[in-house]
Amino acid sequence: MDLHFGPYAIALAPSVLPTAPLVVGHYLEDAQAIKQALQARGLECHLAAVSGVSEAELLPYPRPELGARFANAHALAYYHTLTTTILPNLKVQLPHTGELILVGYSLAGLFALWALTQPNCPFTRAISCSGSLWYPEAGTALTLPPEATVHSVYLSLGAKEPSKGPRLFRSVGSATAQAYEYYRTRCPCTYELNPGGHFDQVPTRLVQGIAWTLKQCAAPHPSRVRSSE
Repeated sequence: MDLHFGPYAIALAPSVLPTAPLVVGHYLEDAQAIKQALQARGLECHLAAVSGVSEAELLPYPRPELGARFANAHALAYYHTLTTTILPNLKVQLPHTGELILVGYSLAGLFALWALTQPNCPFTRAISCSGSLWYPEAGTALTLPPEATVHSVYLSLGAKEPSKGPRLFRSVGSATAQAYEYYRTRCPCTYELNPGGHFDQVPTRLVQGIAWTLKQCAAPHPSRVRSSE
């Protein structure tokens, strides 16, 4: 099922279970294949893959000194569209009563974590695969407010990423490790290292992250895990 909201297209792979979590993702190339891989593991979810989102719409703040690619940051505006237009319309299409999970790869992984910091964020779980946590001051941008409710965070990285590419990008290893230490004191969190670099086995890594998170949904957890705890 394909839906369209302005410049954004959503490939929707629904579940037959109303209580299944709704996983909303960016940079998911084949939602149906990911859904089938999850079902092969005995896991159910509604999966919505959003396309048409620009890099600028995933950046929480501009860093023009890094070049034109990073000169504009419209994450806040896109987050508003996601939560006030796209999500409500998705719920019209689905018999959804479960949790909301946000997943992303690369810059979309940074966006998934940043979204948790926003007031009244409807997503309670985030998955950041090879997230661009090298982005300057990402740690500050990802700090959860006291009222945030987060049930789990999944982090992953390619083992070669800290040693490849420009110097700034190579800081992603230490930045992701620091993020893990931060989140693990606030909610169930895991950090997985995968073979290869940034562009290796992307669908497999996304499936691993979603699978871990769906299992966390099924596990007992405190009703509300707050960042101040």
